[in-house]
Amino acid sequence: DLCALEISQNIIMCSIISNFFNIQMAPTQATVVAQFRDYHAEKFSGQGDPRIVDEWIQGLEFIFEVMECPERYRVICAQLQLTGDARLWWNAYWGLRPGEKAGCTWEMLKELVRDKYYPTYYRAEMERQFLSLQQGTRTVDEYEREITRLAAFVPDLVRTEAQRAQRFIDGLYPAVRHNIVGHGTQTYARAVSIAQEMDASLRRETVRGQSSS
Repeated sequence: DLCALEISQNIIMCSIISNFFNIQMAPTQATVVAQFRDYHAEKFSGQGDPRIVDEWIQGLEFIFEVMECPERYRVICAQLQLTGDARLWWNAYWGLRPGEKAGCTWEMLKELVRDKYYPTYYRAEMERQFLSLQQGTRTVDEYEREITRLAAFVPDLVRTEAQRAQRFIDGLYPAVRHNIVGHGTQTYARAVSIAQEMDASLRRETVRGQSSS
């Protein structure tokens, strides 16, 4: 009937208007690139310490997260930061694969850069250091900072909160570790907090013991 037809027309009109505004509001490549440039991301030349690779990638991911960069524009923004040898390699790589570059995703770019500039032997060394790290004579704060630094190079080993917390606990000074284990399963933040309290307490006792002797 007439009423139903009118309702149907209104629905269609609302849909058209909604689609129009969605198209108008969608960020363009030019606006995304301009916004990205405002963050002054680090350049990457492919030279120097292999650790720079992940530091560069993490820096870009932080910017992309803050600016809510659409996935389809991340490769465009990232390749703008390639300079020197890295840019020559990037252009040569895709020069041998005409027509394939349009399908390159951010995940693919990260994998390609890591394979090229973050060699397997170095990854293995970072993994060894991470898995063998012990608190030793460090304070808990110093140990936690080193765990965090090394974890950035072996993300596959700390994919979950539980894995990160367990690795932190395993390397603690025995007296501190046993205290945390006695508290049951912990989040990473809670494990660090308990360890800091216990570590500070043990160090105070050591100082008192030395003073009284």
